[in-house]
Amino acid sequence: MINFPERLRSARKAKGWSLQELASQVGNISKQALGKYEQGLMKPESDTLFALTQALGLNPSYFLKPARVDLGAISFRKKASLKVKERAVLEEQIRDYLDRYLEIEELLNIEHEFTNPLGRAAKVSSYEEVEQAATLLLTKWKLGINPIPNVIETLEDNGICVFVLPGPASFDGLATWVGKLPVVVLNANNTVDRRRFTALHELAHILLTITAADEKEEERFCHRFANAVLLPQEVALRELGTVRTSISYGELLSVKKQYGISVQAIMRRAYDLAIIKESYYRYFCIKISPNRKEEGFGRYTFEGETLQSYRFEQLLFRLVAESIVTESKAAALGGMSVSAFREKIDPVLS
Repeated sequence: MINFPERLRSARKAKGWSLQELASQVGNISKQALGKYEQGLMKPESDTLFALTQALGLNPSYFLKPARVDLGAISFRKKASLKVKERAVLEEQIRDYLDRYLEIEELLNIEHEFTNPLGRAAKVSSYEEVEQAATLLLTKWKLGINPIPNVIETLEDNGICVFVLPGPASFDGLATWVGKLPVVVLNANNTVDRRRFTALHELAHILLTITAADEKEEERFCHRFANAVLLPQEVALRELGTVRTSISYGELLSVKKQYGISVQAIMRRAYDLAIIKESYYRYFCIKISPNRKEEGFGRYTFEGETLQSYRFEQLLFRLVAESIVTESKAAALGGMSVSAFREKIDPVLS
């Protein structure tokens, strides 16, 4: 069902605007009138509707199509001290992206039936079981123990929808479901290694059925899973050794550049596997605490790791190639101008 009041409210919140801020952007519509539009007490005339789409940067068709997305429970980590307004912006941006994503799949007659590759191993209540689940995932998804070139692409290839958007520093990522579609959302402003870790942490929330003492322990289980996928035990022992009294930064940077895992996560992995003692791990944490972002500490060198969802664009291009929609419709679904879409679909001819 088309619900104009809800669509208008969602578009405004996605911008992070109050009713007054939207009224200021439009110019000739009062805050009170906008409030009545959002409450369904008034319907805008065609010229008003056009003014709203211009102010919000939307295609007029946005208000004429039904919403497809009923987000599952979105769990923001407690450490993510998001303001109410920041949270609302993120939720509406996620909702808008998924709405366009699902419309694309609907036009291509793509249906979802995600199957958890872990089966019974998805139920975990100990770190040992988490390690076993991570090892099984590497086997089921045929990833081996070599570095994972592109985590986003890996998740998409295995039925996970990934959305990367700019977010506040207090936001790393989240996992949710839209019907049978599992979704992972990542902060584009984070470093590559942090996004890779967060993607796999959120994947753990999707795949694992965790029995833990409390929420903090559940988060630690997800951390352990992400580290175990990025740096499997066999690899960690081979790269770092079985027992160490200290580990040089040179070694850590070498592993970081090759495996796309942060120095801090590598050291946590070394501690979890008893390669180093707790006292040395605590010493390291204190020493690196002034530089949590690891500025100047090298970076993952694989050029294929990008911010974007490959699948989203591929499906957009398929819609046009199969003449299912026009270029202008595809551009609207992609949230870009027609000229920008043409540049992407055929940079040689554009």
